[in-house]
Amino acid sequence: MKSFAETATSSVETLGRAPGGGSRRQRNARGQGSKLTGEIVDAALALVDRTGTAESVTLRAVAREIGIAAPSIYNHFDDRDAILLAVVARLFDELTVSIQDAVSRAPADPVERLVVGCQQYVRWGLRNSARYSILFESRWTETARATQYCKPVSIGPGWPEVPEFGAAAFAQLADAIAACVQAGASASTDVVGTGTALWVALHGTVTLRTTRPRFPWPEPVDEFVRQLVLPLAEVTTLG
Repeated sequence: MKSFAETATSSVETLGRAPGGGSRRQRNARGQGSKLTGEIVDAALALVDRTGTAESVTLRAVAREIGIAAPSIYNHFDDRDAILLAVVARLFDELTVSIQDAVSRAPADPVERLVVGCQQYVRWGLRNSARYSILFESRWTETARATQYCKPVSIGPGWPEVPEFGAAAFAQLADAIAACVQAGASASTDVVGTGTALWVALHGTVTLRTTRPRFPWPEPVDEFVRQLVLPLAEVTTLG
């Protein structure tokens, strides 16, 4: 399956890293406008990481981050929200690829691969709490559907394609559950429904552990996630 970037975000491909601070940047050579597009997204991400909030992303702050004049951004993005849409698309791709990489190193057993993918989802969310917090803001949903960022993605057999941020990551989850069913290791009769319940649990784990850090959460987190996955995915046998 193609990554989210391959199907949805070619216009914000990272072609170079933005220098830190606000030093004056060298003008891009002719034909390198896509490099600046990537640098603008990099700069917005750097602001989110440093401040912990997307509110810090303004045209002036982004321009200062990479040492350009703020009006230059309009050659690449219409406004602040357009930059943030590109950021969200980039982050969903980053999350999807992170899960793919973790699963590729897991044992061949489908149950273990499902567990590892879910564990990586939670790890990524906890390690990148500022980035994760902006992924599910409701304001992106309708706006994104009118852009190039939300290509329709099939999330399961018999279900219509979904033009939604995060659909590629969810499709990975549904595929992993389907693999367990096919191996006779899960009793699920509704892969998408089972995946939805599991996603809700994973999202709640990331969100609540981030916003309520003083609660006595069970540790280690990987074992906690495993205990969520097995019953919710209706696992009947272990590899």
